[in-house]
Amino acid sequence: MYHSTRSHSAAPPLTRRSALAGLGAAGLASVAAACGGTSAPPAAGGSGAPGALRWWDHFGGLQDLHTRWAEDIGAQIGATIEHSYNEPGAATEALQLANQAGQLPDVYTALVGLPLPALVEAGWVHEITVSDEAKERLPEGAFVEGLTQLDGAIYGLPAFSDKQYVGLAWYNTEIAETVGFEPPTSYDEFLGALQAIADHGEFAPMTMALGAPGRMREQIDDLAQSGGFPGYQGMRYDTGEYEYHHDAYVTAIELYKEISDKGFLLPGSAGFQIPDARGRWAAGGIGFHMDGPYSPGGVRSLNPDMLPLMGLAGMPTPEGEPVVAARGARGADWVMAGSTQMAEQASQLIESFTQEDYQRELAAGMDQPPILLDVVAGADVIEPYVQMVEDFSAQVFRAPQAIVRNVEVAAVEARRTPVTPELGDVIQGYLGGEIADLRQALVDLSDAHSTALDTAIEAAAAEGASVDRSDWEFSDWAAGQDYTY
Repeated sequence: MYHSTRSHSAAPPLTRRSALAGLGAAGLASVAAACGGTSAPPAAGGSGAPGALRWWDHFGGLQDLHTRWAEDIGAQIGATIEHSYNEPGAATEALQLANQAGQLPDVYTALVGLPLPALVEAGWVHEITVSDEAKERLPEGAFVEGLTQLDGAIYGLPAFSDKQYVGLAWYNTEIAETVGFEPPTSYDEFLGALQAIADHGEFAPMTMALGAPGRMREQIDDLAQSGGFPGYQGMRYDTGEYEYHHDAYVTAIELYKEISDKGFLLPGSAGFQIPDARGRWAAGGIGFHMDGPYSPGGVRSLNPDMLPLMGLAGMPTPEGEPVVAARGARGADWVMAGSTQMAEQASQLIESFTQEDYQRELAAGMDQPPILLDVVAGADVIEPYVQMVEDFSAQVFRAPQAIVRNVEVAAVEARRTPVTPELGDVIQGYLGGEIADLRQALVDLSDAHSTALDTAIEAAAAEGASVDRSDWEFSDWAAGQDYTY
């Protein structure tokens, strides 16, 4: 284990060069492997048809907006913009394949699971030119060293707000009126509403994407944090230790287990991917659907008639306590390919995402909340979306991040190997009966994550990075407060 009493308050100033000195050849090789094989970084000229700027995204509820935006901005900057959409579950693989072929799009979301410094060092992203006017439009502190910029140079744009969570219970208000239940806030109230729908007999109580382990992981991470876990994604903020076996995780997973065991789920939900579950719920006749803030946008694209019937119960907590959540500063939503031959036009497209008219239309798309939260109240959105954003603003606080305090942490994250099975797999296994002892499975998961982190720290430190486990310890963190360094 890598623990120390090293003080962070007197750390020397870090530059991108010093921070990434520990990456070395082995580090770059691991980056290349993680980004889609051991191929070299994309070659110049590999960014699409001559004269066309290629833009990829995975935001299902924003396709109409982005198709129109590509045409409008393309006309303004004098470039043909080819916009393409990838399903969320296929987006990472699409980028990996594009990288292997030397055909990364000029503008994309970097869904490859690597920190920004590693992407910069390996040549997968290019510096973005952002005007002072655009910077002034964004909230103070929008660009954060290690997440969206390095040594003051901007490599990524945050377009969405960091004030959000995904463990939301959406419900059909028509069914609520027919059956006679109020929006639940506690676990028992939630189960009671589902039982009432089941007893009524006309509707299916619920569906969710149990076949998507990544989505299950995200929801349980949120439910556990709002249920009292003092950290996020299994790691405690105060000690830097993994504790997936905390009572809050067990309680949240047991909620899903009870929902499943009592037969509240639409048949087939165990194998549903995100489009399956959302599509079934959008068709009507189902009471509840666990989904993120992007649910209304996705539902509108599937069945606009469902929008007026969408109600939001919010994120349930064990006893109905007010939600208190914490999220780190937003990373890069949009980056530019290191191989682009259209850097000026790509920068112009990315900068256009800071414009108030785009942000207002982004809000109207009812996907993730835009970084300019003030535009939501005046946007064409349903009332539950407005209430959701107001809740986010009040309930989500800034969390500490190791990479923000010490950018050399990037050398560790670039070397950290994924843990399998992950939390979503454990959830699926427990609900499906393959795992009998949930807490032991979570203890094993905590140990596996801790070992993976220690191994990555040891490798990074051996190549010169100044890192140890204390970089993940924030003993002065307190729930319900924005963390300051």
